[in-house]
Amino acid sequence: MRKGFLTVLAVVLVAAMAAPAMADFSSSGFIRIKGHVEQNYRVGGAAGTQGGLFILPGKDVATASYVEQRQRFALNYKGENVGAVGLFEIDFTNWGDSAYTAGRNQGAGLEADSINLETKNFYLWFNVPNTSVKVAAGLQNQTDSFGGMIFGYADMAGVFVTGKMDPVSYKLGFAKFQEGTSVKDDDVDLYVAEAKFTPTKDTRVGVDLYIIRDASGGTAAGSGTFGTNLNTIGRLGADYPVQLGATSFTYQPSNFYYLGVDGAVKAGPVGLSGFAFYNFGTVELPVGTLNGSVLDNTDKDVKAWAVDLRADADLGPGKAFIEGAYVSGTGDNDSDFKSPVTAGNYALAGSFALTSMDMQILLNSLDDINASAALAYDVQNKGRGIIVLAAGFRMKFSDMLSGKVGVGYLTDAKNTVGSPVKKHKATEVNANVNYSLVKGLDLGLYGAYAFLTDWEDYGAQSVGAATLTQDADDIYKAYLRMNYAF
Repeated sequence: MRKGFLTVLAVVLVAAMAAPAMADFSSSGFIRIKGHVEQNYRVGGAAGTQGGLFILPGKDVATASYVEQRQRFALNYKGENVGAVGLFEIDFTNWGDSAYTAGRNQGAGLEADSINLETKNFYLWFNVPNTSVKVAAGLQNQTDSFGGMIFGYADMAGVFVTGKMDPVSYKLGFAKFQEGTSVKDDDVDLYVAEAKFTPTKDTRVGVDLYIIRDASGGTAAGSGTFGTNLNTIGRLGADYPVQLGATSFTYQPSNFYYLGVDGAVKAGPVGLSGFAFYNFGTVELPVGTLNGSVLDNTDKDVKAWAVDLRADADLGPGKAFIEGAYVSGTGDNDSDFKSPVTAGNYALAGSFALTSMDMQILLNSLDDINASAALAYDVQNKGRGIIVLAAGFRMKFSDMLSGKVGVGYLTDAKNTVGSPVKKHKATEVNANVNYSLVKGLDLGLYGAYAFLTDWEDYGAQSVGAATLTQDADDIYKAYLRMNYAF
């Protein structure tokens, strides 16, 4: 921690001394500490290789307790119509985890002294004079207009251009997900085009097109290896190696398209928002095995779709919401891929979806640090797709005290595995209270419980074999949270 902080401090001092008198320099960030107690909220073993931290519940799992910590520091340099942003992070997976070592997400052991600084973003931006056009180039964070289903809160290196011609605003961009190891066509690239029409301040309609160009399939990957390529579609086989089988295949350069709409409207105390998209394309000439099935050099089409609808309302002393989403899945008899390809197929947490539902166990939470896990960690959901419904109510009890309650339901859209494995179902209830002790410092108590139905025991997790003869226990988690934003 000491060395990481000194590095950040050195960058701040150098930038400050180099900045001309007319430029603005600022810093911001937060420190977040969470002390957990949880039951059956576990990953690892087979889960650790799946390209997303899907919870693998078990039977009679021991209670876990630990403290994790995150600190982020943003450096913002602003000149006249030009600037630069750097965002850095230091994480401790557990207090007491290690010391005198180099590596991310560790270094909170006795005496610390570890090298653990991460670069999240570093990009420049500039405004084109006498226009509304703004260009951002470099390593930056981007999110799609589909609730983060395709690429949600994802850090990527690229160039993005935004602008406005009232009543229309737009975004155009390109990013490099992966740079291959040769000069041939072996990269993974993202292309973005969005247009938003805002006829009134309370109405917005958008049209969105994204393209993923995947030419990384020249090398097969082991089943479920994250950060590689479409071999991660075989995550299900890592859970059911006995019932299914291994995944390892190559494929030719392939294109995946996402065409959709999004919108929002507000009338008095009620607001409606939503989106829908269709994902299509072709996995070109795959050769190998997928979950034990032979791929014989025949194209596999991608035909997936999703829809989401949300309502927000002022309700008495607080605010309420209800939101539902459907994401298609691949069924037993489907010859095509009917669950969407996402950035989660290429990097851990590349797709961080539906955080607006504010779930703690069913889906991802924006408050996650390193203990980030969910029953459906992405909407592809190992090929099964999802059906999810959530509702919540939030209110302030005083200027310093607030609270929230929520409920959610999740089930697989399709049963990819078939008998004897059933569609998984789960119902979550959650609540939290937060107290603002001083300006910028919040203290919170959070809790969530998930009732599982037809969820088999992943007891043999070390070898990735689910036990189909008994059900997993329910899941709960609770944590104390301190967060200082500056």
